[in-house]
Amino acid sequence: MAEVSVAQLRSRLVEIETRKAHYERKSDQAEGKLAQHEVWRHAYLSYPYLVGAPDDRLATRFRDVFISQSELGNEGKIGLMSLKDGHGFMQKFTHMLEEYGSRGGMPPPSTIQEVRAAVSRYFENGGPIALKMFANYTTPSSPFLVKYGRREFLEPMLHRGIIRICPASFYNNQAFLESVKDNETSRLFFIPTFRERLNGRSFLDFQGHRISFGNDDIVLPVVVPDYYLFSLCDYIYYRLPTDFDADRALIIHDPIRFSQRVISTFLANWPEWEPMYGPVTYYDPYRDYTKARIPEMSKHFGYAYQREVRVAFRDRQLIRTALQPRFLTIGSMTDYAELVGA
Repeated sequence: MAEVSVAQLRSRLVEIETRKAHYERKSDQAEGKLAQHEVWRHAYLSYPYLVGAPDDRLATRFRDVFISQSELGNEGKIGLMSLKDGHGFMQKFTHMLEEYGSRGGMPPPSTIQEVRAAVSRYFENGGPIALKMFANYTTPSSPFLVKYGRREFLEPMLHRGIIRICPASFYNNQAFLESVKDNETSRLFFIPTFRERLNGRSFLDFQGHRISFGNDDIVLPVVVPDYYLFSLCDYIYYRLPTDFDADRALIIHDPIRFSQRVISTFLANWPEWEPMYGPVTYYDPYRDYTKARIPEMSKHFGYAYQREVRVAFRDRQLIRTALQPRFLTIGSMTDYAELVGA
């Protein structure tokens, strides 16, 4: 990982200050009426929180933002998420364009190729499988949950209520699909230090501890004790069957009944655990330091396109042994769920 020198910071900030002044002059001339993207650009130029980030971290962020703001519509066409999605991906993308501008251009070709490949895979093998899966399906008007998966796993879940619930550490596996693998027991945050570096500092003293950062931002890992989780989605999204290599979708028409059955069955066997249920909170590691207050219910914003709803369990006691997957039998779901497939 190439670090960012003080000389590089100064050079980039000269360019940033020039562009910031441009938007301020334009705002004065237009009586403060800038276009939305110009407001976002000026906001970033006023506090360029990514200016000290290494190139590889910036490239990873570009990929996460680009993929997360992309949407596959029910007509099989790639578009963009609504500006009302709540995650501000268009704003983040605009910030990244400004940062790359301070570095002399656009993301490296390898990064552009990576995001293109991530989008193009939906159109392999004759197009998105979701078009076939939901071709004759009418989306429910009332709230529901969706579990994407393979028929051999979802049929027993529907008819007998067999659920495998896994520890969070289970998903830290490089062999898994990109949409599945994640280090669910660790949260990584980054704190900008470009101002400190410009003033010749390479460390901070915080609560009696000295944090050295050298020519990088502060990298702050937050480790979470292992826990159990079961993931679902809050709607029908046409990219997710491809992402999860799914050929079926289990539509659960009574989310409360389902979640209560999962929780009660788990606690009947392991009463010392604390249950949690609801939508996942997605955090930006450079901007949202408080969104991961309940780590079992939070996830990196690079997964925000999944709109996950999860049932999770935290041990009230100290975990002394490695957790293993557990199987629950919550009873037949045929009276409040259905299986949809290609």
